[in-house]
Amino acid sequence: MGMENTTLLGTGKPQSAGRMLLGSFVGLDGVVRSKAVPASRESTFARSGMGASPTWTVFCPDSQIAFTPSISVVGDWRLHIDPAMKRPLDDIAIWAPTILTSQDGEISPFCPRSLLMRLERRAHESGYQALFGCEFEFYLLDASVKDAPDSSSLANMPWDAYGTESFMERERFFAMVQRQCAESGIPLEQMHCEYDKCQLEVSTAPVSPTQAADQAVLTKLIIKSVARQLGMSVSFSPKPFVDLTGNGGHIHFSMTHFSDGTPIFSGGDGPHGLTQEGAQAIAGIHEHIVELSAIYSGSPVSQLRLSPDSWSGAAACWGLENREAAIRFCAATRGNPLGANVELKCADLSANPYYAMSCILASALDGIDHRFELAKETTVDPALLSDSELEERRVKALPGTYDAVTDSLRSSRFAVELLGQEVVDAALSIRNLMSSTYKDSTPEEIARTMRFVW
Repeated sequence: MGMENTTLLGTGKPQSAGRMLLGSFVGLDGVVRSKAVPASRESTFARSGMGASPTWTVFCPDSQIAFTPSISVVGDWRLHIDPAMKRPLDDIAIWAPTILTSQDGEISPFCPRSLLMRLERRAHESGYQALFGCEFEFYLLDASVKDAPDSSSLANMPWDAYGTESFMERERFFAMVQRQCAESGIPLEQMHCEYDKCQLEVSTAPVSPTQAADQAVLTKLIIKSVARQLGMSVSFSPKPFVDLTGNGGHIHFSMTHFSDGTPIFSGGDGPHGLTQEGAQAIAGIHEHIVELSAIYSGSPVSQLRLSPDSWSGAAACWGLENREAAIRFCAATRGNPLGANVELKCADLSANPYYAMSCILASALDGIDHRFELAKETTVDPALLSDSELEERRVKALPGTYDAVTDSLRSSRFAVELLGQEVVDAALSIRNLMSSTYKDSTPEEIARTMRFVW
C-alpha cells in the first residue's frame, strides 16, 4: 500500500509522514508488545512484516522467558499489521493490530488474532453473528501512590463510590479519553467512578469479535496515554493492592442469526426469553468455564480478586443479573436497549482479549453443536445454597489458587482442541515458571510486582 493516499480510518484525516506506526501483539501473558516504524514504512510493515523472536510467544508478565522444547532463541516470526484497522493512538503514534506469521507468510499457531478471525468465520458458517462489548476497570493513580507498598496512602483521600463529585474531579481525564476514543473510532457506552478509591470504569459498545478484541487493546493504550499526559499512572491489574477490591474486565457477549438478525438470547420460550440455542450457548460457556480459567483470569494475581461476596463472579454458575455468578445474564428489557446478552464476570484485564473472546465464542458454539442442557438458574448468592442446591445448579467454585488454575488447563481436552497443543504447552510453561518464581512471595509482594504490567 502506498502512502500518498493513506488516511486514518475512523478519522478521515490524512496520515502524517512524521508519525510513527505501532503494531501490537498480545501474548499468552496478556501483555501488549509492539514494534514501531516510521509511518512511511506502512506498506513494508503490512507486506513483509517486522521480526519478532519466537520467545515473544512465551514471555511471562514479569518479562522472564518460559522456553519450551520447541520455542528457543532460534528462529524468527513476522508481525504484519492490518492496515484496515490502523487508528490514531495519540498525536504521535498510529496504532494497528498485527498477524503473526512465519517468514514465509504462514499463519503462526501462536497468533491469537487469527484464531479469533477463524472462529468468527465459523460462527458465520454456522449461521450466527456474535458481538462483544468490554468493561475496563482501572485505578488512576498519582505519583505519590503508584509505587507505594500498599494502599494506605489512599485512606484519607476524599471519595464517594460512584460519586458525582469524584467524577467531576476527574472529568478532564474522562473527556480526553472520550475524545481520543471517538477519534479512533471506538464507541464508548459509559464512564464512571467505581467503588474503590481512585477506581474508574470505561465501557465500549458491542461490535464484531475481532474488532472488539482490537478495540480492547487500543482502549487500554488510550487510557494509559491520557493518564501519562496528565502525569498519572493507570493500573489494570486484577489486584494492584491486596486490600482493595481489584479490577475486573467483564466481557459482554450476544449472538443473532446471521440471516435475519433475530437474537438467540431473547424471543424464545425459555427462562427470561431464552431460545433453545441461547440456552445451549450459555450451557456451553458454563461447561467449559473452569478449564478455561487460565485464559479468562489466569495472572499471578487473578485469584486474589476472585472471591465470594466481592461481585467478582467467583462461582461457576449463571443467573439473571446475578453479580456473584461468573455468567451474569442480562435480559432484553427497556433498560437494556442493545438487547439480551451474557456477561462473563470472572474475566479480568490480564487476559489476552483475542484468546478470551475465542474461548467464549467457541464454548457457545460447542454448546449449540452438542445441544448442552442449561443448568438450573442460580437466583441468589451461591454462598447461600445448600450442597444439594449447588449440585442441582451445577455450581462450582472457580479454581482458587494459581496452581489449581494450571491444573485445570493441563487436564482440558477442549483447550487443546481449541487453542492447539503448542499453545497450551506454552501457556503451561509460562505458568510453571511463574509458580516457581513466586512460590515464596507474599500476596503483597506479587501484587506490587504486577501492579502496572497490563
